[in-house]
Amino acid sequence: MARTIYEFPFSEIKGRIDRKSRFYYCNRMGTKITSHYPLHKDPMKISDRQKAAFSVFAQAVQQAKTELADPERRAYWQQRFEEQKHTADKPYRILRNFVIASLSKQ
Repeated sequence: MARTIYEFPFSEIKGRIDRKSRFYYCNRMGTKITSHYPLHKDPMKISDRQKAAFSVFAQAVQQAKTELADPERRAYWQQRFEEQKHTADKPYRILRNFVIASLSKQ
C-alpha cells in the first residue's frame, strides 16, 4: 500500500481505472491510498478445515437472519448484545455481527 498525492483530474479517483487494472485507488481516513488487488487462492488448494469453517460461518449467517427476523428472538439477542457491551473487552458494535459470532462459536 502506498500513500500517493494526485494532481487534478486524478485527485478524485476511487476504485480502479479499467477492468484489467491491477491497482485500485481509495481514500482511507483522509489519506489517498494506491494498492493492488489481492490474489485469490486457487479453490483446489482450500483445505478441508477451511471448507468446514466456511460452511459453519455460512450456516451461522443463515441462522442469524432467521433469528433476527423473529421479534422475540431479536429481543433476546438485543438483551445479550447490550450485556456484552458492558462486560466484553472489545465489544461488538453491530447486533448482526454479534449474533453471527455467537452462533458460529456454538
